[in-house]
Amino acid sequence: MKKLNLSDEWLMPTLELVARESSFNPNAKNPKSTAAGLFQFLDATRKNYGGDKVNWNDPYQQSLAGLKYIKDRYGTPEKALEFWDKNKWY
Repeated sequence: MKKLNLSDEWLMPTLELVARESSFNPNAKNPKSTAAGLFQFLDATRKNYGGDKVNWNDPYQQSLAGLKYIKDRYGTPEKALEFWDKNKWY
């Protein structure tokens, strides 16, 4: 969190989101889409958040990309969870 200048308050809601998306499995894959990893990034999202520069097999690098995505798209993990509650995805 510190590397991205995010407060410690991000931790618990982010963990909840990862639990819902992948059950903390960095190798999780959705059989119905290209979603994969801790944050279940689609191919297009992976391209926008590092593409080939990121080792998508590394949970730490997945987490950095996931946190950036949440910040960019929702502003906070709480808002990402609110969206997830309504749509069952974020």
